[in-house]
Amino acid sequence: MKNLVIVSFPAKDGMMDDLKDTLKSALPDTRSFDGCISVNTFVEESSNTIHLIEDWETLDHQAKYLNWRVETGLLDILEPLLEGGAAGLKATICGAPHNDI
Repeated sequence: MKNLVIVSFPAKDGMMDDLKDTLKSALPDTRSFDGCISVNTFVEESSNTIHLIEDWETLDHQAKYLNWRVETGLLDILEPLLEGGAAGLKATICGAPHNDI
């Protein structure tokens, strides 16, 4: 893994299927975006949350991707599906692994 980013999408009650459908439509573009190595999805049933485990060539690639998603309106689509709206979305930018720990 080159640069780890974890993105968590907490679904509102009753919105998990809609959130899954939205991400299913959006993730092919994510996976083909310049610099994206991989995106894996996990569902945490206990918190009604979808987690994306992303690997990027560089964090600059991921930042360009995020800006593109904001510009193209994905956050507006996600807003009514997420607990806390778009502000409920959490991104953890881990970066490159530390092999010295």
